[in-house]
Amino acid sequence: SESRKDVLLKALEAEVGGASVDPGTLFTDDVVGWSPLVTVSGLTEIADLSARHEVAFSNVVIMFRGLDEVGNKAFAEWLIEADHTGPLVLDEGAALDPTGRHVRLAGVTVADFREGKIRSYRTYFDDISLIEQIAGD
Repeated sequence: SESRKDVLLKALEAEVGGASVDPGTLFTDDVVGWSPLVTVSGLTEIADLSARHEVAFSNVVIMFRGLDEVGNKAFAEWLIEADHTGPLVLDEGAALDPTGRHVRLAGVTVADFREGKIRSYRTYFDDISLIEQIAGD
């Protein structure tokens, strides 16, 4: 079985469109997730989120500044760089049109595991910074 760090790394790469993977191999069926821009529940919503990010961003590079696990949790500190080349859906009825701008986003993800899969996660980043980079001056 894979380490919790490896599972979290693959999950983050898949979420930002850097890897195509069956979410059922990384997440429990009843997974819940939170970030400043979205809350998800279940495998279908996880897959939809990855698909939305894949449409919104291209030339995605994710770099890990730290990756660790303690007990039933794994932690990742990351930096993502990407080009905003498609609509970024913020919620139903609200989206940011593609700008072509290059964005950088630093953050941290904390994941709780059950039987080797992510059962819940929380991702922290500065959402205002992301929106300001996309919207520009």
